[in-house]
Amino acid sequence: MTEFEIQCLKNNVDKFIEIETSEGEKLVAKVLLVSHDDDYDEHELLYEMVSTNTPEPYARFENSGGFVLDFAHILSVKPHPKLGASGE
Repeated sequence: MTEFEIQCLKNNVDKFIEIETSEGEKLVAKVLLVSHDDDYDEHELLYEMVSTNTPEPYARFENSGGFVLDFAHILSVKPHPKLGASGE
């Protein structure tokens, strides 16, 4: 991930983004927490799932509070053009 994409995650906490992963998943997520600074050994994104092109892995986690994605598995990040900050 680029510094621009990391900053995009940080700027969009409590907002909706689009992510593409190294496994080919394309998802829309609400950013809950970005762990990326000197206080964290791991660089991860905590997110709430909105939609995905691969729903099977999430089926067993129904009613979960959020999911974790390591930065190493993120190919691209961008703000969601329609959901924006409100999710409407």
